Amino acid sequence: MLLQIVVSRDCPTCEESRTIALEMRERFPLLQVDLIDLNAGHPVPDGVVATPTYILDSTVISLGNPRPEDLVKTITELQALQV
Repeated sequence: MLLQIVVSRDCPTCEESRTIALEMRERFPLLQVDLIDLNAGHPVPDGVVATPTYILDSTVISLGNPRPEDLVKTITELQALQV
């Protein structure tokens, strides 16, 4: 599974996104977590209209930072479906 978190420098809540990314990496060691910093020249992924945006396996799952417990629940449920 791939979790992409799209951030930008001028986003006031993107620092929290970086913290959430670290938390998800620790909680789900097999989950690939990529921070996509739009200020670093990365192209804007499909479906992204604002930052932060959370994309799980090519599906936008959150515009803005989700509550970490909600994100954990979503990832856990999708992992269970893949088994």
